[in-house]
Amino acid sequence: MAEHPLTVSELTQTVRQTLEQFPPLWVVGELSNFTQASSGHRYFTLVDEESQLKCVMWRSRQLSGFSPEPGMEVLAQGTLTVYDRRGEYQFNVSQLFQSGVGQQQLAFEALKQRLIEEGLFDEEVKRPLPEFPQIIGVVTSRTGAAIRDILNVLRRRAPWVRVVLRPALVQGLEAPEDIVQGIEALNAWGKADVLIVGRGGGSAEDLAAFNAEVVVRAVRDSAVPVISAVGHEVDYSLSDLAADCRAPTPSAAAELAVPDADDLRELVGRLTLRARDSIYRLLEENESTLAHYSDSYSLRHVEDLVFQHDQHVDELQKDLFVHFRRAFDGKLEAYRRLSGQLGSLSPLSVLERGFSVTQRLDDGRLVQDAGTLNPGDRVRVRFAKGEAICQVEGVQEESLLT
Repeated sequence: MAEHPLTVSELTQTVRQTLEQFPPLWVVGELSNFTQASSGHRYFTLVDEESQLKCVMWRSRQLSGFSPEPGMEVLAQGTLTVYDRRGEYQFNVSQLFQSGVGQQQLAFEALKQRLIEEGLFDEEVKRPLPEFPQIIGVVTSRTGAAIRDILNVLRRRAPWVRVVLRPALVQGLEAPEDIVQGIEALNAWGKADVLIVGRGGGSAEDLAAFNAEVVVRAVRDSAVPVISAVGHEVDYSLSDLAADCRAPTPSAAAELAVPDADDLRELVGRLTLRARDSIYRLLEENESTLAHYSDSYSLRHVEDLVFQHDQHVDELQKDLFVHFRRAFDGKLEAYRRLSGQLGSLSPLSVLERGFSVTQRLDDGRLVQDAGTLNPGDRVRVRFAKGEAICQVEGVQEESLLT
């Protein structure tokens, strides 16, 4: 006996880890006990003459175009795991096909699933088509019906659009690489607003080039929005899933790429009528508003109001003149009074009473004391009218006036 025996859970986990190391497997068997729970998960058993295999397929996994029925032989892809609660190993199915689909279909579904998991087909990465394209690039056969259908539709719906064809092989072993080169060439040219990539109808083998991984990736990697139009309406390729827009036919792709000229003319006509009606309504509203204000008191008496304001301006001007004249007369009277006072203090008024002013001629100083003079000094004597230049002959210091 081992020193440290395992618990049931530990043993189950060990078995699980061992089984889950197996790579994904393909298993064929007869379908039995198929049930779908309310959760959406599917439970069934694959059996053959000697053994059975419990299977689970989670609701996130999609069935590939058939309804499972008891006794139906199916082909399942998945991984081995363990259901811990029962200690049973089971097959976790990721893809389920009706047996006999063929290797090509299996490869198609496997590639599709891988690209789905990469997010290559997610709606979030798809771009809107330009509303008014001027140049449409087309990658298809030069001689096929697809290019003729596209040109016919474009001439009818949008004759102003320029179409640039990059001829490409659309079936055969060399077709995928040629289609990729066509998409890349139009991207490098850089003037196309949208690309149409596709071909007319045909067998599954004829359409196989548009399921090639290199073509699907080129469609998704295109810097220019791509409309995929492969085969007829019932045909669906991986390029359709990768494109920004899928058209059921090349003619439908042309219709999706451009607006209809007739529809545009109708739209312009409707917009013109709406614009005209809006202008008429605006004019009517403005006319009504003008009539309302024309009848109002303020507009009917606007001239009277202007005249009243003119009269008020005249009154203000008159009052201003009166106040200015009164202020001027007051200032003039004050000026005269102050001038008289200044004149009475002027030395000239003293001279008019018979006095004179004597200044030394050499330095202009006033002579207030006769003792400051010497015989021979020259002086200027100013009178009320005029002045005299005199020479001192003698000095009398005492006044002789009594």
